[in-house]
Amino acid sequence: MKKIFCTLILASLCLILPTTLCAQKKGKEYPQRNEAFKADYKLTAIGTFDPDNVQNLQFTLVAAPDFTGHVLKLDKKRKQVKLKKLSCKENAITDDEEWVMNNGLTLREERVELPMGQFAPRFRYRTGGYLITTYGENWGNTLKMVITDEAQQTLYAAYDFENWKFSPKTTLMGNTQSLDDFIIEGNILYIAHGTNGYSDGAGYQTGYITAFDLEKQEIVWTTQPMTCNSHFAIVDNSIICGYGFTSEPDNLYVVDKYSGQRIQKIPMKKMVNEVVPKDGYLYVRTYSFDYLFKIQ
Repeated sequence: MKKIFCTLILASLCLILPTTLCAQKKGKEYPQRNEAFKADYKLTAIGTFDPDNVQNLQFTLVAAPDFTGHVLKLDKKRKQVKLKKLSCKENAITDDEEWVMNNGLTLREERVELPMGQFAPRFRYRTGGYLITTYGENWGNTLKMVITDEAQQTLYAAYDFENWKFSPKTTLMGNTQSLDDFIIEGNILYIAHGTNGYSDGAGYQTGYITAFDLEKQEIVWTTQPMTCNSHFAIVDNSIICGYGFTSEPDNLYVVDKYSGQRIQKIPMKKMVNEVVPKDGYLYVRTYSFDYLFKIQ
C-alpha cells in the first residue's frame, strides 16, 4: 500500500510539473575511463578521397548510443571552467553575420548549398586539422559523415549513424535525429546530435553530446538527454553547449569532457545557437539575445 501511495504522489507531481522535468533522469554513473583519452593520437589515412564518388565509399555503421545517457564517474579533482555572465543584449535576430564580424569571431561550420540527395554534402566542419563533411537527404537529416584532410584529398574515416536516427521512445516518426556539430581532440570525436523539434516527439530522448573513440571505434560516453542542441566549444577540460526550444527550458551547460557529466547550468532567455570562446571570454548567440561571459 505504501508503494502504491508513493507512486500515486509521483504521478500527481508529473501532472503538475512541466513534462520535461519529470522526463529527465540522471542515468547510472559508469567507471572513469581516463585511459581512453589520447591527446597525441593521429588518424591513419585509409585512402584517397574523391568528393564526387562518396556513394561508393564503405561506411562503418556505428552502434546506437544509450539514449537514456551513459555518463562516467566524475573526477572532482579535475579543474573545470566556470562562466560568469558579463552582459546580455537584445539582438536583431537576423544580424548573425554582423555579430560574428563585429566580435572578430570564427565559426567552424560551413553550410553547403547543393541539390537534394542521400550523398549530397550538407555541412563541413574544420576541427583538429581535419575536415568533417556530413551527408544526407536534407539539412535536417544528416547521418553519414566523412573525415578527410582539409584539402579533401586524404580519407581517414567514413561513418554511418543510421542507428542514431530514432530514439526508442520516438512517438513522432518525422522527428528524426541528425548530426549537428563535431570537434576532434586526439582520438576522441565529440558529436552533438538530436532532433530539430520538440523533445516530446522523441520521448524526451534528444539533445546529446557523445564522445566517440576513433581508435577503438566505440562510444566512450553520452550525456544525459536535453543537454545540447546548439553548436558547442571545448575550453580546457570543459565542453560548453546549450539546450532549449520553444516552450522548453533554455540553458547553457558546462560539461566535463572526460565523463559527460554536467558541471554548470545557466538559465538563458532564449535557445542557444552559437558558443564561441575568444581571449578568455565566451560569446554566446541566442535567438534574440547576445551574451558575453568571462571564462574563469
